[in-house]
Amino acid sequence: MIKGVDVGGSFVKVLWEDGRKEKHYVKDIKHDKERFIKKLREIIFSGSPSKVGIAVAGFVSKEGKVYHSPNIKVLNGFDFKEAFSDAGVPFVVGNDVNLGAFGEWYYDHRDKEVLLLVAVGTGLGSGLVVKGELFTGACGSALELGHHTIEKDGELCSCGRRGCWEAYCSSYGIEREFKKLSGLELPDYQIAELAKKGDEKALRVVEKFKEYLSLGLMNALHIFNPDCVVLGGGVIKIFRQFLEDLPERVKSISEGLPASCVEITFSKADEFIGARGALAYAKVNL
Repeated sequence: MIKGVDVGGSFVKVLWEDGRKEKHYVKDIKHDKERFIKKLREIIFSGSPSKVGIAVAGFVSKEGKVYHSPNIKVLNGFDFKEAFSDAGVPFVVGNDVNLGAFGEWYYDHRDKEVLLLVAVGTGLGSGLVVKGELFTGACGSALELGHHTIEKDGELCSCGRRGCWEAYCSSYGIEREFKKLSGLELPDYQIAELAKKGDEKALRVVEKFKEYLSLGLMNALHIFNPDCVVLGGGVIKIFRQFLEDLPERVKSISEGLPASCVEITFSKADEFIGARGALAYAKVNL
């Protein structure tokens, strides 16, 4: 039976072909390379899968090498194909949001010609599926929209550059903005709760988040002309009730032609979006 595995910095999530789900906590060992890789191997190949799809946060080559994973630094330079070649199980490795986009197309939107997934969580990632084919670029790093510059000399991003889309649309971007306004350090979900209660500063943070999210999506509509944009990730889930007007807001600031043919919707896959995408990609490509 095929399984999809989503490797994150706090949890490794697994989705089996029959619908079974697993969630393994790994945050306590993610700075110990030997322990982390050993645990990862155990999770990936346990249960005797026939094939495995592996989704990883970061810059992943088409050959399965992780060049840079900002939130899982022990994977920097790690070559899955080389390290796990003796496992005896066919597997494929890719960026988590790229594979997530393929899963969105495969399970929910096969009628769409150009599907763009934008996932907002700890960071901001995106993936593109064109006529049923995942677009990964020349060497696997396409669709890093989170690191396109949206504000020259703007806020510091986790990548070390300034003004990236992710610096404004991410959990740390939201938390940083709230601290600037209130002086308080709160996690994103607590900021969301304050906004739901009508807290003025929290609502200002939400509005700024929506402003930059809309701006980045407008750029994406103009560049890719998708007929489907799917929004997912933990931050989207937390602030979901404030985003009902987002589709029309994005269309209103976009050019009429790309706005006329796009559907902007929300993922149904919840936190297993990467694992589901990895599963779908393994089914089709192995």
